[in-house]
Amino acid sequence: MNELRAPDGKSIKPQLEMIRGNESVPSIPAPAAGYLLRQATLDDMQSYSRTFATAFEDAVPFGDLMKHTLPDGFFVVEHMPTDTVVAASTAAVYVKSQYPDGHSLQWVVAHSDHRGTGAGQATIAAATQVLADNAPTYSYLSTDDFRLPAINIYLKLGWKPLLFEDGQIQRWARVFGLLKRDFDETDFPTTTPN
Repeated sequence: MNELRAPDGKSIKPQLEMIRGNESVPSIPAPAAGYLLRQATLDDMQSYSRTFATAFEDAVPFGDLMKHTLPDGFFVVEHMPTDTVVAASTAAVYVKSQYPDGHSLQWVVAHSDHRGTGAGQATIAAATQVLADNAPTYSYLSTDDFRLPAINIYLKLGWKPLLFEDGQIQRWARVFGLLKRDFDETDFPTTTPN
């Protein structure tokens, strides 16, 4: 397994995990004027790739996401004046041993020049709603400790930390502190629902 690195180059631990049931998703305001929430198309690959590169050093997962996405589950926000994809989130199926149904929120990304426009938040809410409508029992996501703006949005949308090991409890307590939120480990699940 490759060692994970934060933007500052420091080594980080394996990702944090979150789960969410099928309850309805709280409404999120539409992105700012000049931005359009829509489904991804094959024509978006190049623009998506440029945006992805502003947030991740990983290989661009566009083709793989297209294969694994749930119907109408790959959301992008287009900056209409430039015809550019500036944010994306995907409701997809990626089976893991811990998550046998595999319904998950994948590769949330927002272009660094378009943060604060509600673009990323809109894609996350839309993909979360698709998961709430399609997952048999629950959905999962994986995230890095340092992705605080995204984690804050996940929490607003009803995602909950999955405290499946002691190290996760300490890490989540730190994240909640940085977000100025109260953390009580008894409020969160330690296993996935059956």
